[in-house]
Amino acid sequence: EIMLRETYESNPNVLAEALCHDSPLRPRAEQDFGNIHHSTTLTQWLDFLIDSRLVKNITNDGIQKFLVLPVEKRSGANETLFEKHIENLQRHLLKNRYGVDASDKMMQLAQEKKVKKEEEKRRLNKPKRDTHLHSSSKFHNSTKPMLTKLGECCLARYLIDDYRLIQSMLGGEKISNIDLAIAGLDPLDAHPVIQKACTWGNEQHKQECRGDLISMLMRRAKYLDESKGSCSAIVS
Repeated sequence: EIMLRETYESNPNVLAEALCHDSPLRPRAEQDFGNIHHSTTLTQWLDFLIDSRLVKNITNDGIQKFLVLPVEKRSGANETLFEKHIENLQRHLLKNRYGVDASDKMMQLAQEKKVKKEEEKRRLNKPKRDTHLHSSSKFHNSTKPMLTKLGECCLARYLIDDYRLIQSMLGGEKISNIDLAIAGLDPLDAHPVIQKACTWGNEQHKQECRGDLISMLMRRAKYLDESKGSCSAIVS
């Protein structure tokens, strides 16, 4: 927060725009972005499935499963499906371990316990505690809450390999009649297990999981197509 406040005027847009390819501030901005510990990129997290030197060390009977839990607020939606993905993962793991009947019973008991707990909170009228506050609150919530279109474009292009990896999770297929490969978003070379990202759970969950990943790509597609010119040209 101190770095953002002192160097970038407490404005994430200034940092995001500094990450653009044509920005003279890019080298410094890249270093500062890397120093934000919760900003680890997707490709950094999953480098062991991307870096050929690391992938070659994975044996044939090594990594067999790969699951993702997308956190995506789709256009027009009031909330993400993340909690639903968590519930589906719990059901999936319990089903594999204990069978369908037992997993359904355990999920039902968990839901009943959750409802009972929420009712007890309402009965006691306990105020919701702010146990976790963003560091910007220390400076009177001075950080600007949203990115501009230019900042969004610059950040998306800076993270383009992350979006290419998401494309890889979908198997590199054509999406909604838009060929993202033509739009400059070729799938990232990665271990084949990456394509199993949304192949777990029932059919409804598979579609919801893939739908969230597709939404991530579609919302940024216009920015990720570098053939359309610079971010400044796209948003002007």
